[in-house]
This record gives sequence, C-alpha cells and structure tokens, in this order.
Amino acid sequence: MNPSDFQRAKHASTIGGTRDSTPSTTLKIGSVVGAVIGWGLGAYSGANLMIPLVGTGAVFFAAWKLLPEDRRIALPALSVQAGHLLWFVIGMITTKTVGANALDVLWLLTGLIWLAAKPSRGPLWVLGIYQLLVLPLNFYLFLHVSVGTPAHKALLVHIVWRAMALGLMGMMYMRLRREELGSEVSSPEA
Repeated sequence: MNPSDFQRAKHASTIGGTRDSTPSTTLKIGSVVGAVIGWGLGAYSGANLMIPLVGTGAVFFAAWKLLPEDRRIALPALSVQAGHLLWFVIGMITTKTVGANALDVLWLLTGLIWLAAKPSRGPLWVLGIYQLLVLPLNFYLFLHVSVGTPAHKALLVHIVWRAMALGLMGMMYMRLRREELGSEVSSPEA
C-alpha cells in the first residue's frame, strides 16, 4: 500500500467520527437536523430553492468527473457557489437585469475558476471576502421585506447558500492547513 492509498483508507475509516463503519451519534443527529432544516427551507421557499439546489448537484457531479483527484478537495465549496452563480445568471436573463448582478457574477466566476484551477487559500480568501461582504446586505434586506413574499423567500435561500459556502470554505481552509502542517512535520529540513 503506497502512502496516498494509506491516507485515503485512513480518511475513509474516520468518516462519521469513529474508526469503524458505524456512524457516530453526532453524525446521526446532524443528519436529522439537516434534513428537518432542508425540508423547512424547501417548504417555505419552494421554487426559489430548485435552481441553486439542482445547479449545485449538477456542478458537483460534473466537476467530480472533470477535475483531477488532487483538486477534488474544492468540490463542496465550488459546487455550492457555482449553483448560486447559476441562479444569478438565470435570474439576470429571465428578469432582463443583466447589470444588476454583474459584479456578483464577475467576482464569483473569477473566484470559482481560480478555485477549480488551483484549490488553495488565495481563491478561498477572494470568495470568502465576497460572501462576507454580501451576506449582511442579504440579511438586512431579508429582515425588511414582508414575510411570505417572493423576495423574502429568495433572500432566505441566498442567506442559506452563502452560509453554506462560508462553512464549506472554512472546512476546506482547515483541511488545507492540516495538510500543510502535516507535510511540514513529515518532511524535516536537513
């Protein structure tokens, strides 16, 4: 078994928090909570959820096939934000408001291309800053729009997608950092 196979096997054996194949209680509880939140979000936001959700899934599966294995670390963060970007583009085309979100599209597209090409901290910073700048604006608008309106439902999905993007980028950042620290420990200087 070569070192990369060993690392993959070690990682696979710890998914779920334990060294065996039984999922941990935390994972089970998290799955139930996630399913309930997802159901609630879908029930409230309806069709607003479909484009980013389907877009995220489509990008994930396409990128899984297209990206080399060493870049797949970026798949979750890349997919969520690309699904969100797809929603922007479709919204701009259907509402004929191309200029309204042009900066969002340009910033996201640039960051996502960079992330797919070189999964590293640089594109995570670019995308993270973008999400952190826009999330408070979405939250402010969400609080000042009437509940139940299409705008309120769409803003909720924007907030959830941005929060997921930030969480997934944070996880990727920590994983990159661990790998960087691990390579420093395993290759001592002469």
